[in-house]
Amino acid sequence: MTKSWILNFCILFSCCISQRQLFGQVYSDNDAAKEKHFIYEVKEIDEFFERFNDDPGSFIRVALKIYRSKIHVDRQRLIKSLFNYEGKAWDPGIINKFVGEVTDKKSPLYLDFYGDDWYAEVECKFKYNSSSIVIPIIMKIEMAQNKGSKWMVVAVDSSKLKSTTILTEMNPSRIKTKCISPTSHATNFVSLKRAFADKENLSNYFENANFKRSSMQEFYNAILTNQIEFLYVIKIRYHFLLGDKWIFTVEDFTREELNSGWLINSMEEVTSEEMASYRNKLLNGK
Repeated sequence: MTKSWILNFCILFSCCISQRQLFGQVYSDNDAAKEKHFIYEVKEIDEFFERFNDDPGSFIRVALKIYRSKIHVDRQRLIKSLFNYEGKAWDPGIINKFVGEVTDKKSPLYLDFYGDDWYAEVECKFKYNSSSIVIPIIMKIEMAQNKGSKWMVVAVDSSKLKSTTILTEMNPSRIKTKCISPTSHATNFVSLKRAFADKENLSNYFENANFKRSSMQEFYNAILTNQIEFLYVIKIRYHFLLGDKWIFTVEDFTREELNSGWLINSMEEVTSEEMASYRNKLLNGK
């Protein structure tokens, strides 16, 4: 790694929407270029949170501190770097409005990892009878009784399922402390395979408040009675509902370009009624 590319990094962030051409650069096959790509790439959703909130301990900030860069990189520029510019025709006006409101000095908006305004939509493939089906599972972080946190299944789109057994209440778990780790997103939720195979403690992984929905009951019963078997995760999309006004989704773009990793791929400004409707649709299946 050299000071020259750190300088380029800072210049890139000092640009606005014109960053698109710079972000489109493909790194060459050498160690320095790969290391540069490693710094630019938003490698995990945790890093997305850090950059969006401009956490002083973020990976980007630490890299700049190590190389003692004197070029100022503020939160506005960091947030603008979190958009997917590849093949997207973003309206600079709407992005500037979004960034301006989020970074407003009097009432800034931040993402809360433990808050109620973001969800993971996990598209999963299951073995079902003699074939396979794809079921989107909606998950969110919840606080545990021990003040820890865990991922919970809060909604599913299981309209393709017709379970022969319908339990209207979940069976009590044998071990109450078993859960889906709050870091499971870092491994693309592979822990779902273990969770769905754990029949004795299956209710630990489902949010009880949403179990009244027929789709949740059908899915739970299909898992419990081995009518479906989890195979693997196909894709993950995160939904953020910010400040009762902004909805945006974040997806992973793995590519050999500087504008890569977990990036904002859609965004819209909505009314409070539209925000409530969006959340309702998310939690009731699509």
